[in-house]
Amino acid sequence: MTSTTPSAEPPLPAGVPAAEVPAGGAQAAVWHRLHPLTPVVLAGTRLISLVVVLAAWSLANQGQDKNQLVIDLVVLGLALSYGFVSWLVTRWQVADGVLRIETGLIRRDSRRFPLTQIQAIDVVQTGIARVLGLAELQLRVAGSDSKRGGRLACLKLADAERLRRELLTISASAGRAAAPEMAVPQPRPESQVQGIQPAASVPVPQGEAGVARTLFRVRSDRLAAAIILSRAGAFALIVIAVVSTIVAVTGRTGAVASILPAAIGIVLAVWRQFNSEFGTTVTATPDGLGLRSGLVQTTAETIRPGRVQGVRLVEPMIWRAFGWCRLEVDVAGPKERRENRSEGQRLRALIPVGSRPEAMAMLDELLRSRPAADRPPPAQVRLKAPLQYHYLRWGADDSYVVAARGRVRRTTTWVPLEKVQSFRWVQGPVQRRLGLASVKLDVAGRRVKADIEDRAEAEATDLLVRLPELARAARAGGR
Repeated sequence: MTSTTPSAEPPLPAGVPAAEVPAGGAQAAVWHRLHPLTPVVLAGTRLISLVVVLAAWSLANQGQDKNQLVIDLVVLGLALSYGFVSWLVTRWQVADGVLRIETGLIRRDSRRFPLTQIQAIDVVQTGIARVLGLAELQLRVAGSDSKRGGRLACLKLADAERLRRELLTISASAGRAAAPEMAVPQPRPESQVQGIQPAASVPVPQGEAGVARTLFRVRSDRLAAAIILSRAGAFALIVIAVVSTIVAVTGRTGAVASILPAAIGIVLAVWRQFNSEFGTTVTATPDGLGLRSGLVQTTAETIRPGRVQGVRLVEPMIWRAFGWCRLEVDVAGPKERRENRSEGQRLRALIPVGSRPEAMAMLDELLRSRPAADRPPPAQVRLKAPLQYHYLRWGADDSYVVAARGRVRRTTTWVPLEKVQSFRWVQGPVQRRLGLASVKLDVAGRRVKADIEDRAEAEATDLLVRLPELARAARAGGR
């Protein structure tokens, strides 16, 4: 990678220790180091996993190895040593609208993150980091691997918050400076697809300039009940019941050693969901929607305008009896690391569980218009999907496509046409016999889809022609 020599250093958080100044004179930007307690935080996350593994091992091998304590201390020492070396060889700076992070002892790794390409900047605190008053700064860039993403772990919490605000300011200023003059929007073509209407703008209430408005705050009791009534919660309850029964019948804890790792994994998955969604609060800020959540590990992030790749409303069957639903968004960002893949499979929940009116109000904040999924499937779909026939619908206007499906777990998904990267006409063997086809929409987000499934062949062919025109018009209009 080629690097540019900065001419000036943007203001950085006070109190962040500076390292050496690179060659180039007094005008060169100053390199900074992370907080000295960073190795403790990094080792702490590994220590939790180590304790879980050792607990299962101890139950299966009670008293068979007296040297295990020495081995455990050696592993812990290696973890601390790795964290110290990582801290020692890591430095960072901000110059010319670029965040630079260099790390590596044997193999030097130098990364450049143009702030104009940043999707979002999050402030994350693990439990140990909260105790020490530290936080991690995470930069999300579309399509990048989070293992190689912009991560500053760790800084003082106040410094991390201040640096985040300054990076967002630099990013916005650089984006305005690099943006070409606004083109005059061209008139949108008249849509000739039945069911696609011009977008009717939804009035979004505006607060005072610069004042954050609270849009949603999750209720803790409702969140706990909703997780218990979910599929993961049901699995966790079954596992706890099975383990308790085995211990009560046999009277030996070692009898459950073979299933203990799987049981711990299921229970921890439920705990991670509760921990990550506890206290979820959404506010409207000048930079976008601010999202804060977490019980032990807290996260503060901002969903900036134009970064949402899709919005999904989920209504499980049991939840519908209580009038509950879940609203999720997919924001283009880094690919999840292997150890975070289970968490990465879940979308960002703006509303982990709430009422339908709360979800509709949040949709009005996210979308400029809200087309309804009011186009039913053709009659022959009864033969292919009899249970989903009444719930398999779609709709669109000149800004969004919406698709609904599911009988047990009903989902409704909105995708901005300007974010769609490609359209595909797909026909399986059963569809071919019934004269059906599907139109699939590909967006940058990896987990939200608004596929228009099981339509008549003529309708699907017409959509494949008209939808790209609407998407092109949406991008040209700057919407």
